[in-house]
Amino acid sequence: MYPVAVACFCALMLNACASDNKKVNLAQVWAQDKQQMHASIQQLRDQQVKDELAQQQQAGKLAELEGRIEALERENQKQQAELKAISSRLSHARRRPSPIAKKQPVRSAPQKTAKHLSQQRTTPVKPLPIPAKPAAAAPEVNRAAVAEAEKNAYTSAYLALKSGRYDEAANAFNKQLDSYPDGEYADQAWYWLGETRFAQNDTDRAFNAFKYVADHYANSVKHAAALFKLGAISQARRHFKQAARYYQRLIQEHPDSSLAGQAREALGRLEAGSGQQQVN
Repeated sequence: MYPVAVACFCALMLNACASDNKKVNLAQVWAQDKQQMHASIQQLRDQQVKDELAQQQQAGKLAELEGRIEALERENQKQQAELKAISSRLSHARRRPSPIAKKQPVRSAPQKTAKHLSQQRTTPVKPLPIPAKPAAAAPEVNRAAVAEAEKNAYTSAYLALKSGRYDEAANAFNKQLDSYPDGEYADQAWYWLGETRFAQNDTDRAFNAFKYVADHYANSVKHAAALFKLGAISQARRHFKQAARYYQRLIQEHPDSSLAGQAREALGRLEAGSGQQQVN
């Protein structure tokens, strides 16, 4: 009997201990979940505060922009009113009649003798000056738009050249140089116009285009190439002294360029054949 009772008692004690352990584990899990829930709630609150601050900042920026727009509108209205007042004054000045001297009562002049009439000096009446019209204000030039238009014109002409549409390219480069003679791409337009004419076997106009680059755009990225082309065309024409001068100029002005090496080789070939007849 006693061993059975002892065993039952031990089993009850173990069950009690297991229940206590489960209770402890449940309490720990609940404490952890509770802590995580509090942390999640705090994060949500912090995020809500940040969102509210961001909304307030955006509202402030929007109010500032609206204030600027209103200020610009008021300034624009003020300028429009001033322009309207100036235009009204100018229009009124144009319509204002010229002052005319009051008519004097007619008096019977005493009869004068022929001697007095001969001695009387008459002064020709000068016409009243016509008020000059105010000079029209020069329109404001949008430099960024002009630069963009020149770049587009140059790109279109260059693409036509690279596609072999030489007539189209020549017309486009000429039109660009007429519209923007001192533009940012004028030097390159002159050079590629020379290349276009050279591709058309028009060496005379090609030579003139390259020479314009060589003489007027010393700092151009195409200056060395223009000198080399001038030397090559002169050499092909058998103008050997002229070709040598262009090659020497290229070597002196652009000694570190890749074309300087080609110019030295071409100059060496000219010197080696110096016994040939040279034409200037």
